[in-house]
Amino acid sequence: MGLADFGTIALMAAFALCVYGTVVPHLGVRTNNWNLVRSAQNASILTFFLVALASAILIHALITSDFSIIYVWEHSSTDMPLVYKFSSFWGGMNGSLLFWILVQSFFAMIVAYRYQYSNREIIPYVIATFNAIMAFLLLLLIGWSNPLELQTVIPAEGRGLNPLLQNPAMAIHPPSLYLGFIGFSVPFAFAMGGLIRGKMDNEWVLTTRRWTLMAWYFLSSGLILGGQWAYEELGWGGFWAWDPVENAALMPWLTGTAFLHSVMIQEKRNMLKIWNVVLIIMTYGLTILGTFLTRSGVINSVHSFTQSEVGPIFLIYLALIMIIGFALLFKRIQMLESEYKIESVLCRENVFLAQNVLLVGIAFTVLLGTTFPLLSEAVRGAKLSIQAPFFNTITAPMGYALLLLMGVGMLISWRKSSWEGLKGDFQNPVILATAGTIFLSWLLYEKNLQWGVYITFWAAIFVTSIFLFELAKTSYIKSRQTGTNFLMGVFYAFSSNRRRYGGFLIHFGAVLMFLGFAGTFFSLERDITLEPGSSRQIGDYRLEFQNVSEFQLGNARHRAAIIEVFDNEGNFLEVMKPAKSFYPTQPQPLTEVAILRSFMEDLYLIFSSENGDEKGSVTIRVFINPLIGWAWMALPVFTLGVGISL
Repeated sequence: MGLADFGTIALMAAFALCVYGTVVPHLGVRTNNWNLVRSAQNASILTFFLVALASAILIHALITSDFSIIYVWEHSSTDMPLVYKFSSFWGGMNGSLLFWILVQSFFAMIVAYRYQYSNREIIPYVIATFNAIMAFLLLLLIGWSNPLELQTVIPAEGRGLNPLLQNPAMAIHPPSLYLGFIGFSVPFAFAMGGLIRGKMDNEWVLTTRRWTLMAWYFLSSGLILGGQWAYEELGWGGFWAWDPVENAALMPWLTGTAFLHSVMIQEKRNMLKIWNVVLIIMTYGLTILGTFLTRSGVINSVHSFTQSEVGPIFLIYLALIMIIGFALLFKRIQMLESEYKIESVLCRENVFLAQNVLLVGIAFTVLLGTTFPLLSEAVRGAKLSIQAPFFNTITAPMGYALLLLMGVGMLISWRKSSWEGLKGDFQNPVILATAGTIFLSWLLYEKNLQWGVYITFWAAIFVTSIFLFELAKTSYIKSRQTGTNFLMGVFYAFSSNRRRYGGFLIHFGAVLMFLGFAGTFFSLERDITLEPGSSRQIGDYRLEFQNVSEFQLGNARHRAAIIEVFDNEGNFLEVMKPAKSFYPTQPQPLTEVAILRSFMEDLYLIFSSENGDEKGSVTIRVFINPLIGWAWMALPVFTLGVGISL
């Protein structure tokens, strides 16, 4: 018996433990035998180590190029760099499912160990929910998608990982998405535990606050890193195309963001209990819907896996989650009714409610646009595609309103605010935002930008100025109180209310993302033909083509156009090498873009073609993308804000 067989046995043992951990907690509660519950917690811990053992066996096989395992042969090769051999663990469908179970079992282990002496009323059913989820996933893995399956004839070489996935961002992007998706299973499990047990006070919300925040952070990171990967690897000049798989990750992010804000109302005012349960069921359900879309083969996407038998099973699993979740909710709905009412129109509760409506509205729009082709094919027999203009037209106004409400929500009070107080708080930010937008409209007058760009600029300045004014005021007060300088006052301001100012930073990161999106409205795109020694002025850059050169980079042969870039004053900036890459395991060449990054814009070159004429000319597609780097800067700002808020 080889290592692969041993790994499969470990997975089978893990499945048996998960079945045990699903049933036994209920028996422990019924018989008032806490030892049974404790045994289920121990089973959850042991499950992780068994899944980790199987994962280690697969990773070892990938690194050592053990092509006796079908998955290794399909997704690895001897010429691949070590980092991509490791990332091929989640680069294929079967391996990614094992990775999902590994993370899921890790979270279950932490919950079982961390809360073994607390949350005693609901923890048995939290453990049972986790184990039921893992039992389902392990059944799929062992029955239909075993990445440790062997083949009788051992090839000398593997097919290799898809070259599009051999990118540093793709070594981090999928794990980040999985951590986000799976992270939302923790508040979902606690909500289900509370519903089953009939204990729906604020305990489950308070216990899972950090879990929810971290799940949101990792899902945000995955979306940003996925945008960077698309920008650098797909060679079309953009980073978001409303692709179905992109949408599948965006939808739970939207409802998860709504949940993060909504539970604050439950914490502060003991309201919206029903809505919060609905949101977490929707959020976890949308993670499963996204899994169905990427694994069923029903959609066409560069991000999706090939058609698989497990896709329809995930759809059945989604239906069970929705039926069981909402059935439990309706059973306990009376105990979730709030005793309190909103006291005034002008209060933070209403701002958060409006944000929730907008976020869920955007999520529903994305869901409709993503699934409409499938619905039309089922009803009419013809698959109709929904293009980007549909999404942009409907979601853009809601996005502008969300950006504006971010600023309003920072200052407006809980329970009740007065018009006079709001006028005083918002006067300076409104004046600054208006003046800044007028200046930017004068600066960009010749570009004939859409009105939405100026709305974004106004709202971005408005939100940022509120953050800065509020931070400066509090820092000044703290510096006077402590007798220190202003910088120490800033430190004391953050340390005195970490959740508030960490949240401000997170919202500032969202502002940066909006500005990165706004830059796409005035990007420049040109196709130019250059002969060796000739040059062309594009925007503030002069591009001078030298020659076509071939070189080896990693495990790919590159054929690149060598282009020297100069600024308006003739100063040399950089040699750029947009190229076509040829991988040993890939019959068709891939596009390798060249990017010259600066704070305000990117110069983005694509080697379109060699024209085959006597002069040796080439065609280059040129993009100048303003502010796009600001969207990437949102990630470190999110990281800092979440770290402070935890």
